[in-house]
Amino acid sequence: MIRYQGQGLPAAPLVAILANDALGNFAAATPLAQGLKQAHGARVALISGPRIAEMAAGSVFDEFVPALNRPPREVAPELAALAPDLVINIESSLWSKAYSAILCGSDAFVCGPCLAADGRAELPFPDDDRGSLWADSRWIAPDIRDRYPFLQSSFIGEIFYRLAYLEGPLPRYSFPCEDPGSGLPDVIFATAASLPEKLWPVEKWIALARGLQDRGLTVGLVGAKPSDQSRYWHGSNDESRLVAEGGVEDLRGQFKLPQVVGALDRAKLVVSLDNGIMHFACATSTPVVALFRHGIHRLWTPPAPNLTSLTSNEGGLVADIPVEEALAAADEHLHTEI
Repeated sequence: MIRYQGQGLPAAPLVAILANDALGNFAAATPLAQGLKQAHGARVALISGPRIAEMAAGSVFDEFVPALNRPPREVAPELAALAPDLVINIESSLWSKAYSAILCGSDAFVCGPCLAADGRAELPFPDDDRGSLWADSRWIAPDIRDRYPFLQSSFIGEIFYRLAYLEGPLPRYSFPCEDPGSGLPDVIFATAASLPEKLWPVEKWIALARGLQDRGLTVGLVGAKPSDQSRYWHGSNDESRLVAEGGVEDLRGQFKLPQVVGALDRAKLVVSLDNGIMHFACATSTPVVALFRHGIHRLWTPPAPNLTSLTSNEGGLVADIPVEEALAAADEHLHTEI
């Protein structure tokens, strides 16, 4: 394995990207895949997990290996058979470091965290500005662009893009989009999140729904079906209350993920927490209001022109964001009167 520092790659190289199968992680990997295709004419394989299998098919990725949730003895032969020219690991987990080493073999380039060939330690990062950023644990710091002038923004998708020594504008999100059918609501909520500190109180969601309904708009809720939601996300009990008390149409579990993108594309407005649905909505032209944790917003807010990002004051919680602020942002997008 050889540390990648922007060296030349063979014609039509195969590049393997390792990413968690959280929807947001998948989203953040897609500009990187597009950039590799544009810069190197690469074929790009995604090594991830089952949650994004529906999105991987027909996406910017040419191959998909579902490595998570499977015994390593089953996965290792598949990875070794890929024989990529470049491996890019955008995760810091043990599985991704080990699989990076398997993918590399002895002669491939590697970018990102990786076990050394002897498996006893991690392969040192390169001695350059990209290597310094890989080793830096302060990606949410407000001065990250000052410390790394090659960055044009602090968005995580761009960070991965530059860490792969890619230049030029960051490509916009591009996801598979399928017809979700008819009878969709005007406004779509996405209220679940991977961490409890990302949540907004259900009472505020109900108040926001009622405020939008007072403006003559219908509201629907998307997400995983209730029986699956608690496996990966928080907020399932709140979602049930929102449907029961807020007059919100329950669309959870009714669509495949590409159909969710289609529903988001047709909506007049999307209101979401910091989750995968928010990233999917940013690939459309639909206005999006997103609620972020302060500080995290610098890293995870996509540079999308249709997105309004709301945060609490420094040191505050997502739960502190007022309903009135979210409703005002919605009104600004929808050109309705407050």
